[in-house]
Amino acid sequence: MWQDFANTLNELNKAYKALIELGKKKRNALVMVDMKTVENLLPQEEKITADIAQLEKKRQDILLQVAAHSEKLRPESKMEDILGIVPAGKMQEVLRMLYAMLQNTVKEAQEISEGNALLIRAAMNAVTFHLNRIGGAAVEPAYSRGGEVVTHRRNFDCNA
Repeated sequence: MWQDFANTLNELNKAYKALIELGKKKRNALVMVDMKTVENLLPQEEKITADIAQLEKKRQDILLQVAAHSEKLRPESKMEDILGIVPAGKMQEVLRMLYAMLQNTVKEAQEISEGNALLIRAAMNAVTFHLNRIGGAAVEPAYSRGGEVVTHRRNFDCNA
C-alpha cells in the first residue's frame, strides 16, 4: 500500500512538472501574442490536468484505505500525521522526500498559472481597448465644451 502511495506521489510530481513546462511554453506564446500556439497547447494542457485529476483520485483512494486500517487518522489529518503511521525506515524517508518535492512543484505550477492568467487578462484588455478605439466608442461620461453630456455613436457594432 505504501509503495502504491509513493508511486502515486511520484507520478503526480511528474504530471505537475509537465504542466509547468507547458505553462512556460504558454507564457512565451502569450507574451509573443501567438494565439495559434496557445490553441495548440490547450489539448495538451487538458490531457495533463485530466491525468492529474485521475492521480489525485487514486491518491485519495489509497489514503482512504490507510484510514480504514488506522484509528489515528481522521478526515482533518495532515500529511505529517500520515507520515507518522508509515513504518520507520526508508519508505518513510522516501514519502517525506516525494511529498516535499510535490509541494514545491505544485507551488511553482500555481505561480505559472497565475502569471498566465494575468497575461491573458492583460491581452483581453488590450483587445477590448483596440476594438473600442476602432469602433469609435468613448469612455462615458464625455462632456462637450459647454459642460453638457455628449453621447457618441458607434461606428461598428462589435460583440467581442
